Amino acid sequence: TSQTITTGPFISLEAMAATAGPPGPHVLSEEIPQKLDDFCGELDLARPLGGPLWWNSLLWTNFPPLSMFSDKSSKEGNNSDFFASLAALNTDKRLSEQYVTFTAARHDLCNSSTMPKKNCRLTVECMQYEGVRECQWNFPLQDYIPKRDNHQTPETQARRFWDNNVLHMGLNAEEFSDKVMPVGDLQAEIRIADYAGNPTWGYYPCIMRVGGWPFRIRKIGSFEGFGKGGHHELNIGMHYFEQEKLWNLLEGYGSLAATGSQQSMELQGNQRKGFKFYAMLTDLDWLGPNVNDKKYDDPEVPAEKGYVWFTVEETLTGAPTTSPYAIGKAVKIKLLDEGIVPAWLDLHYLQVFAGGVPLGYMSEAHVDLEAEGAEDGALAMGGGSSSCGKVQVLRTASHRRVVVENSCSRLVFKDPLDSKSNDLVDMGWAIFDCCYRGATIRLGQHAGKWSEEPAGDHGMVDFKAAGPPPLCHGEYKDKVTIQAPRSDHLFERRLVK
Repeated sequence: TSQTITTGPFISLEAMAATAGPPGPHVLSEEIPQKLDDFCGELDLARPLGGPLWWNSLLWTNFPPLSMFSDKSSKEGNNSDFFASLAALNTDKRLSEQYVTFTAARHDLCNSSTMPKKNCRLTVECMQYEGVRECQWNFPLQDYIPKRDNHQTPETQARRFWDNNVLHMGLNAEEFSDKVMPVGDLQAEIRIADYAGNPTWGYYPCIMRVGGWPFRIRKIGSFEGFGKGGHHELNIGMHYFEQEKLWNLLEGYGSLAATGSQQSMELQGNQRKGFKFYAMLTDLDWLGPNVNDKKYDDPEVPAEKGYVWFTVEETLTGAPTTSPYAIGKAVKIKLLDEGIVPAWLDLHYLQVFAGGVPLGYMSEAHVDLEAEGAEDGALAMGGGSSSCGKVQVLRTASHRRVVVENSCSRLVFKDPLDSKSNDLVDMGWAIFDCCYRGATIRLGQHAGKWSEEPAGDHGMVDFKAAGPPPLCHGEYKDKVTIQAPRSDHLFERRLVK
């Protein structure tokens, strides 16, 4: 048994010049020694399809239609290594077991979607970023360093990981309805993510599809339909669970009524139609640091600020509403103005999507003074909390620059398409540190405004060592670099708040 996965089609401009060819997806394959019907327990160390690559991947049917898999692309690239690999690795000679990383799907949408011509400003109520810098030094004895999950290598650990390439946002739903489209018109549904093989392998997420884009759900709850003061909440893990627990919450228990011909008994439809629910998404379950670091649960931004509120519409057992390819059962929902609209910002292209709906390029972001706790016009100076933070995307004659600043610090980042991985993580954290309490972002058709080359970093910049120096052997002309830092700087750069 084998599973295939498509990783990001993104390739840097430098790599394009070096390879003298167009960018394209990369296909990986993982062999699975277990039989198809072998059950894997949640704590089974031999569980296949674990690790960061599979954590950040879903079967291709879970995503909106991707241009790289379209019939047109298939015909045009009929003789390419990419489509030849897909035909060789999938049992249907096409896509039957094909998984796609979230990064690959995001970049596909960024490259194929048309940005709206209308500029608008939207309020970001909350955001989440979880990027992790790569600072390890490969050396012969590293295999003896203790590891998590009973000394399993990270590539096989079945736990939660991170995604360096995206920043998730919660947009104000009421404002979204006024400026973009009514949130109730966004196609949305809840379903168990499609999978290939055995459901106990790897991860088994429950997803909320918004405009076709899948957001993983961490918990769902409701205050309606459970009596006076009643409240039910379902916490959803990352591994296999019984689906009936989800459907019983969203549909209610089956009931019979004399609604058939000649008053015969018939099984009724969804009993929870019209009931109001809330959902916490895995991508919006950590909205900022604690007020007091000594306390385990003392969030500066309450988790409820990232809830998606919706009502149940109907149960779908036939053709789905948000994808022509998805299979299986789903519950159609209608988003409400009372919560947030989940969105994501791709850090390479700096494009914002509300689920699968393109909103435009982010050109600037200004911190919400009220969210910062400052009065109108007040500026915190010295070492106090920032109340004049902003993010700017500037276009120079040859590159883009991303400038993030507050009252204490100013950081200038290279074009994200040219940045090394750790510098991209620093940029993600800088945007988050500046705007996580709330901000107003400007979206439009163009990737930033024209500007001269901005000056470098300014003010107090919090930094710490970014890992070991280049690992080399030999000297002078015989010098060979074995491992180079994944950053253009010798230290990690962070805003001072």
